Amino acid sequence: MSKIDPGQIVSAAIMFGSVIICCSLAYLFCRLLHFSSKVTGSVVLLSGFGTTSTLAYPLILQTFGGESTAMAYGLMIGEFGVCIPFFTLGVISAAYFGSRDDEIQPKFLPLVRSFFISPIFIAFVLGLIASQIPAVSECMSTAFCDTLFDYFKNALEMLVAISVGLMLRPVKIRGIVPVFILVAALKLLLQPVLVYAGAIIVGIPPLPTQILLIEASMPSGAVAAVVAARYGCEGSLASTIVVATFLLSLVTIPLVMILGL
Repeated sequence: MSKIDPGQIVSAAIMFGSVIICCSLAYLFCRLLHFSSKVTGSVVLLSGFGTTSTLAYPLILQTFGGESTAMAYGLMIGEFGVCIPFFTLGVISAAYFGSRDDEIQPKFLPLVRSFFISPIFIAFVLGLIASQIPAVSECMSTAFCDTLFDYFKNALEMLVAISVGLMLRPVKIRGIVPVFILVAALKLLLQPVLVYAGAIIVGIPPLPTQILLIEASMPSGAVAAVVAARYGCEGSLASTIVVATFLLSLVTIPLVMILGL
């Protein structure tokens, strides 16, 4: 059984901290710019949560090969620093902003209650329970289950891509430019700086620092756009921003790699 390195926990905490800071700054800027609640919800999600599993993991694999330590750091940082916060705090915030009228605030407790009975939370709890049952864990580790889950993973990526494509609508360039600049500045530029500064302050080794930089420099997550649309935020705007940050990341990711690695 593999053991969790304390450095992995610290690295995941740094990543989580950068997500919280970027999301909080996005909210403050949205308030200053007087964006609607539905636009604010999309901007907050897209400013903090990136494409960890669909883009960061393959990039880590290509950069470091099959080196298990690098992938272990990547999985810990991605899952505990991004994925779990997104499917808990991110979903709750999307539901809050999506159901909020600009003049009337929704009741927070019903939103939290609806989250605890949502398929996302139920699946999360069942997964945790299954991981603690030895017989089930061993079954999930068989070659058959690995192959089956690979099919589901590939299908999920395709469905997310199709969903983002279906949400795309013609948008006014003048209206989307401020949102795009805000999201790109926070997600593609500030977040890598934050994790790099955190790594230096804490004094973690070069390898987790490099993994942090890779995962922090990812463009806005496509799943974040789908969740934003699902819970009533501006889905068409979110999908457009996702595509735009993907294109811009073709420049920013190599730049971050050159400066940080």
